Amino acid sequence: MQKMTLTGLSLLALILWLTACGSAAQPADTNLAVSEIVQEDNQEAPGESAGSKAEQVAETTPAATSRPETEITAAAMETDAKGLPVGFTDDGRPYRGNPHAPVVIEEFSDFQCPFCARFAAQTLPSIEENQIRNGDALLIFYDFPLTNLHPQATAAANAARCAGEQGAPAYWAMHDLLFTDVPAWSSSNATAVFIGYAQDLGLEMESFTTCVQNDTYLDAIQADFDLGRSRGISSTPSFFINDQPIIGAQPLAAFDQAIAIIQDGGELPSNGQQQAAQQPFVAPTPAVIVFADHAGVLGDDSAPVTIVEFTDYQCPYCQRHNQETMPQLLEQLVASGRVRYVLKDFPLDSIHPDARQAAVAARCAGEQDLYWEMHDALFANQQQWAGLGAGASTVFTNLAISVGADSSSFEQCLSSGRHNDIIEDNLQEGVRLGVRGTPAFFIDGFPVNGAQPYELFEYAVALAEEGTLADAYKPQEQEQEQQPEPPQEPVEVSTETAVFAVGSPDAPVEIIEYTDFQCPFCQRHFLQTFPQIKTQYIDTGQVRYVFKDLPLTTIHPQAFLAAEAARCAADQGAYLEMHNLLFTTQGEWSGSSAAATMFTDYASQLGLDSDTFSACLTNHAQETAVQADMDEAIGFGISGTPAFFVNGNFVNGAQPFSVFSQVIDKMLADADS
Repeated sequence: MQKMTLTGLSLLALILWLTACGSAAQPADTNLAVSEIVQEDNQEAPGESAGSKAEQVAETTPAATSRPETEITAAAMETDAKGLPVGFTDDGRPYRGNPHAPVVIEEFSDFQCPFCARFAAQTLPSIEENQIRNGDALLIFYDFPLTNLHPQATAAANAARCAGEQGAPAYWAMHDLLFTDVPAWSSSNATAVFIGYAQDLGLEMESFTTCVQNDTYLDAIQADFDLGRSRGISSTPSFFINDQPIIGAQPLAAFDQAIAIIQDGGELPSNGQQQAAQQPFVAPTPAVIVFADHAGVLGDDSAPVTIVEFTDYQCPYCQRHNQETMPQLLEQLVASGRVRYVLKDFPLDSIHPDARQAAVAARCAGEQDLYWEMHDALFANQQQWAGLGAGASTVFTNLAISVGADSSSFEQCLSSGRHNDIIEDNLQEGVRLGVRGTPAFFIDGFPVNGAQPYELFEYAVALAEEGTLADAYKPQEQEQEQQPEPPQEPVEVSTETAVFAVGSPDAPVEIIEYTDFQCPFCQRHFLQTFPQIKTQYIDTGQVRYVFKDLPLTTIHPQAFLAAEAARCAADQGAYLEMHNLLFTTQGEWSGSSAAATMFTDYASQLGLDSDTFSACLTNHAQETAVQADMDEAIGFGISGTPAFFVNGNFVNGAQPFSVFSQVIDKMLADADS
């Protein structure tokens, strides 16, 4: 049984979706950089930061033409080679212009993006010579590297920041130089080019070289990227002029007009009204990948196509790829000489704490020429060792013995730590290449994300053999649906088909929750926030609370079945009881292949007719209803859980009770007025 959140995609469009996704259920244009997974502070899918929508609902939006507050220490200001004032804001962002200028232009940019380079070459010089030099505008630069498309963009951002260690003029000199000749550093040996630029600029080389080679500013660059995502940015270049957005490398006239409108106290057209110029298709740059530190390799070194997989041994989707797709890849593509298959490690420590040690175990078996045998054994027996912590080592030793390894040599290797550095190198390389989840693949350097079917790999390899794989990333506008953004204004959300609701139907405030039973943030909302909402508002007749389903099936494989289980319990009048039990026992069934049996046991514990419940679950009697909730949520632009509507106003993420209280109290006050 296959469940899709979107339909009607051709195989070509499917590749585009997989390589340029903004979230698990969101086809997007090829400017988007975030891949499939995994974990944001308050959500299970990439999206807006916690609180962003709640603040829009609960507070009065500042005047759109007001200058955003920017803290800059005047004493730190310098002058660059163009004679413009430059420096860094107190939170470390580079700026050009008068810190007290009435107009603040915030640019989110990618050094490898051709449209950003076009803005830097064609539009920015005039803005600098006019509005910035005259003191009318301040430009603040933020990094937003689209690493899935531009694998060297993060390294370039780091190089600019490394130059900035030697003063703001050095930062801007490197900024300008990077945009001047993007092809020189885009494809290979970017670090050497950056070092050459630093020499040309007369920088102190030892500290710059160390900074560049150590990727010193990765965390700061990621912080900029996260900030951009929280403000709704998904492509580059993107701008805010006094907090009003302009998307794309618009011509100079558009910026001049926008600045003039804002200086006159006016408002820019909304995003939906802005008519950005059509930008020509530019193929993503294939990633340059180091092969010397791979974990394993299969196939002929002279094969015309190379597939590199970044894997996590504790990841259920990597397991699925190994068991369902890999055998066909080996038989049809590797054995035939068409593909060389290279495997690298990418342990997601925050959610798979045993994955790194499993990667060590595979490499230790590899010392005895048994890497692939151990690789397969680890995936086949994932349930035996996943979650055991230090106890997993015993299982690893037994698996090594089962594939023919010498146990003494294996155990000595396992405890030696000699593979730790190379696994970390694999992980950091993946991060630099834009890998955010597993499995992740590069086919001749072009990214494909997730445990995809064999047919997609066959199709992509054929394109690579023809030399046309880059063309497959061109947006197919006629075939791609565009998921809407979450609503900015109140919307009508039907509750007629909702699975369950608590509270008075006549309550003045209605909260609708879209939830995923396997989502840890939904669980946190259930444990920490919902009880307070219930006590203070639901039980007092002020709030009606409605439950809907949004299982994120790409990252929570048991979530859909759990939603069906809750609905099957609802058939016997026990929705809320099953809902509560599923969240309190989430750690027991999440990731388990025996989840269906466990759900039936829960039904028995609740005193339900287990045969009736089991038949409902086995026959997927509630599948259509769950899918309908998912489709509805996607239609509203929701891509993560938990998500809420409070009297039709969207609230995003597992917000604290104080946020809900503020929103609810405002709604109650409005109802009384």
